[in-house]
Parts: sequence; structure tokens; C-alpha cells
Amino acid sequence: MPRGQHYSQETKELMFNVIKFIESEKNGAIIPLYNANDRIMAALQISHGSLVNLKNELKQLEEEEQKILEQQLLEQQQQQRPYILAQKYKNERLRRRSLSPYTITTTDRSRTTNTPHPAAKSPAKRGGPTSFKVSLRNARSITIIIDNASWHRELTDDTKPPQRSWRKQRIANWLQNHNILYADDISKAELLQLAYENLPKRKYKADMFAEKIEEELNDDDNEDERSVYSADTGDDNDDE
Repeated sequence: MPRGQHYSQETKELMFNVIKFIESEKNGAIIPLYNANDRIMAALQISHGSLVNLKNELKQLEEEEQKILEQQLLEQQQQQRPYILAQKYKNERLRRRSLSPYTITTTDRSRTTNTPHPAAKSPAKRGGPTSFKVSLRNARSITIIIDNASWHRELTDDTKPPQRSWRKQRIANWLQNHNILYADDISKAELLQLAYENLPKRKYKADMFAEKIEEELNDDDNEDERSVYSADTGDDNDDE
């Protein structure tokens, strides 16, 4: 025995049995390699019932370890849960349309429609400015996202962590797709733990959707500016 190490009598007997079994197969396998249960029972000198009990205990240990890993992952996700998406938008995105010089509010529009008044002369005949235009058909729509849908907290496909229900090969494929090195002889639980230790930065589908909406709003702003500029240029040419 190595110095400084103390083994019980049962442990020594178990180690001696394994050594004898390995030495007995120097010239070839006595028990076929595909018969794993018989080989384990012969090496450890235990009965089939003891082997079944050992496998059940090992399975329970793996399940407990998996539960601990899942609990840690859940706590980490809850700490990094995104806030309501509406907070990402600036306040000027939600301003009332009355602040724009080219549109009027719904209240003013209904008041103008319901109140009769004499026909007004055109701006050109009144001598007033012709560059002021009021556009209601091209009014920009505002989208408000309420954080009450499950997909708001759903990760993108490339950042989703592997699941415990996955097969070992699928977990290995996940590691390969994320360029994570691993040994070929490690167990499924070790592969899963390695994946949890190297999880990529989280990206949520809601963030991608919010970026798309923001791009559309920016495009609408640019179109409004171009339409107003073209309308002003056309009126000036008519007056000339």
C-alpha cells in the first residue's frame, strides 16, 4: 500500500480481486467483452444481486447530481431574467403625435371633424406658408410589448443549454457545435456538467424581436422625413 494511505480490509480484498482478474486475462479475455455484467461480477467477486444494488445506487447519485446542476442553472437564470422590454425604448418613442409639427392628435381630429366651419381658402390664396402639411394616413404606429408571454424569456436556439433528458451523443454534439473540448471516455453526467460550466452568453428571442421593431421604427422616421421634404419641394415649385 502507498505510504500515508490506510485501506480497510474489505477495500484491500476488493482491490486484490480486481488485480487477479486483470492478470488472468493477459492472454485473452476469459469472459466475452460484450458480457459486461459477468465481467464486473468476476472482477469484484460479487453476486448478481449486489451488482444490481450497486447500479441502482450509482443511478441515484447521478440523478441527485443532475438535480443540483439544474437547480444551480435555474437560480442563475432567475438572477439574469430580463426586465420588461418596454424599458428599452426611449421615452421619445412613446411621445404623443401632437408634439410633431406635421400631425395632429386623435382628439383634435375628432373635434375638427364634428365642428362645422366655413370652407377655408387654400394656403396659396391666403398668402400663408405652403410647406406645412398634415398627414393622417401615414401616421406612425406604436407597438407596446407586455412581458406576459412565455417566449419573452425564451433563449435563442444557439444559446439554449442542453437538457438532462438528452442522450449522451446529443450532448456531445452540443459541445462540438460550441467548440468545447472533452474526453471520449467521460460519462453523460460529466458531459452535462462540462456544458453547464461553458454555457454561452444568453440571448433572448425577445431581444431580437425588439431590435427588429426598433429598426422598423427608425425606417418609418426616415420615410416620414423624406415624404415631408418632397411635399415641401413640390408646393414651392407650384407657387413659382
